[in-house]
Amino acid sequence: MLKTFLGPKIVMVTFLTLMGAFGLNLTAGQFFTPLNDTYGWNLTILSLAVSLNMITWGIFQPIMGKMIDRFGPKSVISSSAALMGGAFILSATITQLWQFFLYYGVLTAIGFAGCGSMANSVLVSRWYVKKRAKMLSRSSMGMNIGQLILLPLTGALIASSNFQTAFVVLGLIMLVIVVPFVLIVVKNNPTDIGQMRDGDSASSFATAKSVSLSEALKSREFWIATLGFATCGFTLYLVTMHLPNFAVDLGGGKSLGGQLLGIAALASACSMWITGQLTRVMEKKNLLVILYMVRLLAFIWLAVSPGIWQLYVFAVVYGISSMPIIPLVTGIIGDKFGKNAMGSILGFSWFIHQVFAALGVFLGGYLRTMTGNYELAFWLGAALLVFGVILTTLIKEQTVDVNRKTALQ
Repeated sequence: MLKTFLGPKIVMVTFLTLMGAFGLNLTAGQFFTPLNDTYGWNLTILSLAVSLNMITWGIFQPIMGKMIDRFGPKSVISSSAALMGGAFILSATITQLWQFFLYYGVLTAIGFAGCGSMANSVLVSRWYVKKRAKMLSRSSMGMNIGQLILLPLTGALIASSNFQTAFVVLGLIMLVIVVPFVLIVVKNNPTDIGQMRDGDSASSFATAKSVSLSEALKSREFWIATLGFATCGFTLYLVTMHLPNFAVDLGGGKSLGGQLLGIAALASACSMWITGQLTRVMEKKNLLVILYMVRLLAFIWLAVSPGIWQLYVFAVVYGISSMPIIPLVTGIIGDKFGKNAMGSILGFSWFIHQVFAALGVFLGGYLRTMTGNYELAFWLGAALLVFGVILTTLIKEQTVDVNRKTALQ
């Protein structure tokens, strides 16, 4: 039995895991130009591979949730992170298009499903109840820091060396750093080492009633929150995957896209901390409406003001509204539907999110190929965000009744 509560180290490892997982999975857009230059693969085809990644990730979210329930988060997260790292190293060997589809479109996506936001949220939630919101917010900042560090690193490696080197370095980060930390530090439950959630001596905490997936799917509130979240997925991945290529279209260097995404990640990290503090005094719904509106303004700016310096302004404004949306939506769904929301219900919501993310990636590439620019794609993103704002205003924040004690898992 450990005397010092292990929870803070669990949060540190989930932060590190999310750094690697999101950092790697969101680098794909920076490989578009070098892959096109080397093999002649056009933007539409490469966008389709990333769309496959998005859909595969979404499909495997509920599957990974069931595996976590059966085997525990430690084994699922560690093996998934190893799969991501191995898939990136294999990507350094690609010479055929089908290899990119397999390594990035399928294997990386399966790994990401098992070591991304959902899996780490489940792990943190096993260790915290009273401080859950705060610790999930701290853990989720890994998504921003991973982008802040790994996206510019990817651009720099591609510009100074080649895309093969970038793939290998990114893969080794997961295999040499992330996987060992998960295996050495993580325990599935506090009871495994004789501890209590939150490090307290109390034997139980009150918690919200558990709602089944079938019940949630009949709920108007679930679909309002999920479809609003879907507009986030479309616009988030449209930007992340196509901003580097858009920067090249405007005359920027191959590393500019990574720099811009890094700036957006820094702005997102600051916004994540601020929104985490504001949840104490504001409803999550109201914060979500504000963030969707900020992203809407960023997309309008991008559509009407194409130019290099305008991209820097966009990166800051867009970054403010990027990743903070995720923990807010996760919190709203968790508040409404109870502990199952961290598994099957949240997994289904993420699936819808990823279907729209895949559409955003594919349509961005398709419309760029058909029209010669991204203007129509950006206006489409803006239109969807208007829909997202309207839907989010309809959310009613009301948790399910507290009617039983938490059973220590």
